[in-house]
Amino acid sequence: MKLSALLLTLLCVALPGTLVAAAGSRPNFIFINIDDLGYADIGPFGSTLNRTPHLDRMAREGRKLTSFYASPVCSPSRASLMTGCYPKRALPIPHVLFPGDAVGLASAEVTVAEVLKTAGYATGIVGKWHLGDQPEFLPNQQGFDLHFGLPYSNDMGPAEDGVKSDLGKPLPAAKGKGQPPLPLLRNGKVVKRVLPEDQQSLVEIYTEEAIKFIKGHKDGPFFLYLPHNAVHFPIYPGKAWAGQSPHGLYSDWVEEVDGSVGRLLDAVRDHGLAEKTLVIFTSDNGGTPRGVNAPLRGNKGSTWEGGMRVPTIAWWPGQIPAGTTSDVICGMFDILPTFAALAGGKVPDDRRIDGVNIAAHLTGDAGSKPAHEVFYYYRGFELEAVRDLEWKLVLPAARPGAGLKPGKAAPAAAKPSTSPLLFHLKTDPGEATDVAAGNPEIVARLEQRIADMKVDLGTSGPAPGSRALGKVENPQPLIGPDAP
Repeated sequence: MKLSALLLTLLCVALPGTLVAAAGSRPNFIFINIDDLGYADIGPFGSTLNRTPHLDRMAREGRKLTSFYASPVCSPSRASLMTGCYPKRALPIPHVLFPGDAVGLASAEVTVAEVLKTAGYATGIVGKWHLGDQPEFLPNQQGFDLHFGLPYSNDMGPAEDGVKSDLGKPLPAAKGKGQPPLPLLRNGKVVKRVLPEDQQSLVEIYTEEAIKFIKGHKDGPFFLYLPHNAVHFPIYPGKAWAGQSPHGLYSDWVEEVDGSVGRLLDAVRDHGLAEKTLVIFTSDNGGTPRGVNAPLRGNKGSTWEGGMRVPTIAWWPGQIPAGTTSDVICGMFDILPTFAALAGGKVPDDRRIDGVNIAAHLTGDAGSKPAHEVFYYYRGFELEAVRDLEWKLVLPAARPGAGLKPGKAAPAAAKPSTSPLLFHLKTDPGEATDVAAGNPEIVARLEQRIADMKVDLGTSGPAPGSRALGKVENPQPLIGPDAP
């Protein structure tokens, strides 16, 4: 057991009344995290292409969070979720982690799984981890009793194994040294080398494993984290779903994900757990050009709204008012403090936590008080924008052609803007019209917000507020090139 988890355990024994709520009042938690799902790829957020009846029902029975933020790419987003922090604080890396990297989420970090495990919860992750693939970094060392799934994205493997091309598409020619085979893991042990037929069954086997976890822990309390590899490239809808949508393989896979959510919620209902279980559905970052992010601008990898604002639904019958919507600023880093508060757990107090408890914003009891007045948009080490309530300031270095209309490409000769851009997100969520010239006092206020952050996480490169990465000597791939 990590020292941090041990200390929390001792505190819980010594002070049970202050740290752990009565067992009967503590909810179960299910957090469903889809990979690369676009803002408008599901019915509740405006999709007219993909049929998502189960998510439609989830939204009718729950609350849509329309300003829920992740990060531009996978690993930072997941670090934020696990630690309650801006990713640059807990996992200061420029992009994402790759197979065999020597770095990962440090063991000194206290994850949401550790907080809940210390509070008496069974903890399981079924799906993609992507916070380091060395043994020291894997989920069982970060507070999870169970891990079943891939250690990183489903495209991180050799081309000959079908991980660089969609279902039914020709295999591309291998380039360079290539990556090691893609492993399916159970509790740190390789179960098998992932081949195309395995890719096609990922949603189904994850769903079955998740339902098994719910059934095995129905007497609760439990925390189930379900980070699907879908709908990340390569696109591999299951055999029962491929070709069923008139809009192609991507839509097939979105619809299969919806089916998975339906089966999970049915399991919760069938075991009489609906009023005891908070379920949150979201995406780890904005959608790629395969998907739809309308009315937002941009895609995965950017700090435009379409790169970081993700479609999110919270469901908890009897607690969350049905058919409601909240536009309060919140995000991945709020999950740890929120789950801790509801579980009677303890948020680490020996380090900076950026998230807050948003339970009142889920249940509708928060009134008009914002969860966050300010949100900072980091892409790796770089601060590219800041939001202050309804206003967003985009820094000059964020992207060339930043003043262009949504969907327009920058001319070849275009130069980066030399002035910040200001958008009023309430009336212009697509960031189409720069209103900086007419609002100098707003620009000045947001520039002061940036100045405030310079002494903490900074605007570029390493920063004093960033914590140390986990590091190992002589990292090795989880699976060798000759694995069957």
